[in-house]
Amino acid sequence: MASISLVSVNVERSKHFDLVRTFIEEHRGAEVVCIQELMERDIPFFEELFGCGCHFSPETRHPDNGRPGIMGNGIFSTLPVSLSFEQYYHGNRETMHDFDFTSTETKDATEARVISFCDVEKDGQIFRIATTHFTWTPKGDTDDYQRRDITLLLSILEQAGDFILTGDFNAPRGGEIFSILADAYTDNIPSHYMTSLDPDRHRAPQEETADKMVDGLFTTPAYIASDVVLHTGVSDHCAVTATITRL
Repeated sequence: MASISLVSVNVERSKHFDLVRTFIEEHRGAEVVCIQELMERDIPFFEELFGCGCHFSPETRHPDNGRPGIMGNGIFSTLPVSLSFEQYYHGNRETMHDFDFTSTETKDATEARVISFCDVEKDGQIFRIATTHFTWTPKGDTDDYQRRDITLLLSILEQAGDFILTGDFNAPRGGEIFSILADAYTDNIPSHYMTSLDPDRHRAPQEETADKMVDGLFTTPAYIASDVVLHTGVSDHCAVTATITRL
């Protein structure tokens, strides 16, 4: 059996860059790193740090506090990559909009949703890594946009074979959307973690974040996740680290 070390974190664009840089440097030995809300302009830094390339999937043009740029998801791997691809379940790569914060409707219309895949190889075994930044809703409440998108996402995953799925799902554990994923795949975030939002860095009040386990690490039966740890002090979301073993 082969095992890999994995990191996943929503970095909230460039807002916490120094904290993210310190964390990544401390986990320089990670073989796969999945990043959500990654600004395209920051990719060269991470590529230089890891000494490897990035599979980047754009989602929107984000204003980012006066530093506009393309935002999306990235997968970095120091292991050989035999295949990388992406599938959009809302919007597409060809039409990137300027992100509009005005309402839930305008957010949905101006931000694409994509799941990125990379097949990496270690000790003769292939590991399929997937990451996504799922549809946001106010206070983690389920709405029809999320219901639409989880149906489309599941239809992609059903055709994806065995995989490890990481990401920010913007849907708390115990709620409708997270439960759909947990019913279909193994939820590997230990049960003693109540939230994956950093209370000192997330913009929402602490009373709203205390029960929001929204970052996920799901696996199909071909994989076992161990040593799963959530780390505060990195971004507005906790970073997830784990060891993944291929059976």
